[in-house]
Amino acid sequence: MGRLFWKFFLTFWLALLVAGIGVGTAVWLRHNAWQGTETVKHTIDVRHAASFVAVADNAIRHGGVAGLRNFLEAMRDAPFPPVYAVDDQDRELLQRSVAPEVLQQARTLFLQAAYPEAIRRVSAEDGHRYLLFVPLPEHGFADRPPRMPGEEADAGFAPPPPDGYFSRPPRPPRVPPSPLLPILAGTFASLIFSAALAWYFAKPIRGLRNAFTALAQGDLDTRVGSSMGKRRDELSDLGRNFDHMAGQIHNLVHAQQRLLHDVSHELRSPLARIQAAIGLAQQQPEKIMAMMERIERESQRISDLVGELLVLSRLEAGVSGSESHDFDIGGLLDDIVENARFEAEQYGVVIRYDGIEETVVKGRSELLHRAIENVLRNALQHCKKGGEVAVIVRFDTGKRRLQVAVYDQGPGVAESDLAAIFEPFFRSGDRGKADSIGLGLAIAYRAIEAHAGRIQASNRPQGGLRIEINIPFTE
Repeated sequence: MGRLFWKFFLTFWLALLVAGIGVGTAVWLRHNAWQGTETVKHTIDVRHAASFVAVADNAIRHGGVAGLRNFLEAMRDAPFPPVYAVDDQDRELLQRSVAPEVLQQARTLFLQAAYPEAIRRVSAEDGHRYLLFVPLPEHGFADRPPRMPGEEADAGFAPPPPDGYFSRPPRPPRVPPSPLLPILAGTFASLIFSAALAWYFAKPIRGLRNAFTALAQGDLDTRVGSSMGKRRDELSDLGRNFDHMAGQIHNLVHAQQRLLHDVSHELRSPLARIQAAIGLAQQQPEKIMAMMERIERESQRISDLVGELLVLSRLEAGVSGSESHDFDIGGLLDDIVENARFEAEQYGVVIRYDGIEETVVKGRSELLHRAIENVLRNALQHCKKGGEVAVIVRFDTGKRRLQVAVYDQGPGVAESDLAAIFEPFFRSGDRGKADSIGLGLAIAYRAIEAHAGRIQASNRPQGGLRIEINIPFTE
């Protein structure tokens, strides 16, 4: 596991652990406080009952039956549990009804001396004995609503207590369950959750790291999209970006390898012809002048190839070697077409051109001259003998945009090759010629691109190739 995994894991785990311990401790303390409250409440209920019974005992001792009756009458409308006085014939002093089971329970507890202070038997001066008690419900005073004035006190206001209720001692406080088990369970759950979350984040990052390592070691076919699964987050976006980058690097490296192969092939042919010319000159001295001319032509071809490669390399690197300046685009086009007419005579081709008036624009005239000239020469080389090459020029003065379209009457290009026609050393099977280096259109494409323009090729319905150039100019 990497360092990022442990950082995620420990951070989430500690956060969940602290939160769980805090919540568990609060619940535990709350539970203990509730248990203590219940125990104290039960004790208070018994003590209050004993207090009321003690007052009733004093009333009969000092005031006789009349004093006890007065006390009970005074307690009738009080918001307290009533005190009952029942003689041996089960008659309550104030003629209030008492549930038989409650009375029986009270007498049993009196005989057992379970609550000597809360249940008492007193003797009056007339010889009658009275049992004094307070019939408390199981949950104490709070469960009996206060009596309204004039409401008859009734010992049956609550359900009778279960058998043995009055006979059992006060409940001891319940021992709270140990918080250790919930804490351990919460710790284990947080451990699993944190590990899963950390793995969820660390796994794709580890895959990306391995992919970068493989790419750096030369494995250009490395991809991580499949290992990302169905993720839809920033990490999956990073994986897709990596795949795009790897694909671009793969294409660039292969293009560079292909370029190196093509350059080697282009240099090998003239060098072989130079070597053959030297051998013939040595064997046939009378042909030395002819062989020297052949060597000069091949040397010039090599020089042209190297020069074109240097121009292409500078354009691809964004270094054109010239600065933008104001120039007449109409005059530039006139000069290109005029020079091309001499070459057109050699191919037996006619150039049709309608120029434009003087229009001053700002750009790199050398680059544009080379780009348009290469397109026009390409059309002349592949146009059929006796055919026509048309150069149509439009300049939108409002949008400051130049459009140049060059048509030829050659064999055209296969539709599958149209996208590759601007690649270095591209030669279509129908348009390849021995005197073509194969860099002209590649240089034109990058020169137009350097002007934020666009160049594209298409086949004409009536035959031949159409190359259109669009260039925007700033003020």
